[in-house]
Amino acid sequence: MLVLYETSAGYALFKVLQPDKLKNVDNIWQYFESSSTASEIVKLKSFNAFANTTEAVVAATNIIEGTLDKSLKKFLKKSIVSKEINDELAVLDVKLGGLINKALDIKCIFNDSVTELFRGIRNQ
Repeated sequence: MLVLYETSAGYALFKVLQPDKLKNVDNIWQYFESSSTASEIVKLKSFNAFANTTEAVVAATNIIEGTLDKSLKKFLKKSIVSKEINDELAVLDVKLGGLINKALDIKCIFNDSVTELFRGIRNQ
């Protein structure tokens, strides 16, 4: 499983190293209590920084308006599609997941485990 994490600085793509540990939603938080335990669960695979504030605002606006940002589409093509990776992509916004699936044929997931996973990543 891959995780698309959106920040004000850019898009991050994480690889979930031990997806079986995410099955119990109530225990996910404990894997993010420290950076050493978090690094056993997720690993940063790639990062696409926004060139400037304008690009960040455009990307956020596109998501709100329900369109797929060009920079995100290019990042996902380069990081997933061109490498023929067939992992599921965890997203925090089901609407964004639908856009990604439609445009790039990447299977996106959103559930309680994904929500907790994002919370853990954010706390690091």
